Amino acid sequence: MIVRLKGNIEKLLPTGVELEVSGVTYMVEISLLTSAALQNKTHVTLEIAEIIREDSHLLYGFETRREREVFLQLLKVNGVGAKIALMILSSYSVEQFLAIVQTNNLAALKSVKGIGTKVAGKIMLELAGYTQSIQTPNNVNVQLAHEALVALGFKDTQITQALQGLSNEILQMPPNDMVKAILQTLGKS
Repeated sequence: MIVRLKGNIEKLLPTGVELEVSGVTYMVEISLLTSAALQNKTHVTLEIAEIIREDSHLLYGFETRREREVFLQLLKVNGVGAKIALMILSSYSVEQFLAIVQTNNLAALKSVKGIGTKVAGKIMLELAGYTQSIQTPNNVNVQLAHEALVALGFKDTQITQALQGLSNEILQMPPNDMVKAILQTLGKS
């Protein structure tokens, strides 16, 4: 099983890269965000997810192990294939995606091409435990903001609804700014 490739970029496409490793050139499918990160680079290391099927042998490349891990977790969700998983990772960074799952933001997930309500719900349900086991600074910030709002007397349902309506920019803010944005949202409703 191939888990990592180091080599020279022969050709970079928006969703793929031809990577020459020791005289052998591999076609590796990548997300748009990974493609953007590879711009102006000639020698790269990609974390690889290898999928072997009866009729194909596919390589998916990622800038970080964490991105590969999220991709593999997405593949475990019934109804999510490699194309949809790559679409998600092309639309959102790993941190943004984990924040979307943690805040149960179905609208953000459904905005990805190929994902409807049913699949978005399955992703939320099956990855909820996964995101709780990973602590990113953003997830910690969301948790701190949630705890602060509980301390202010708001109910969990109110807080969850307010978090679902927030943009990704606000979800990247420090906890105190996030709480201010949520308070403004709650004040309007």
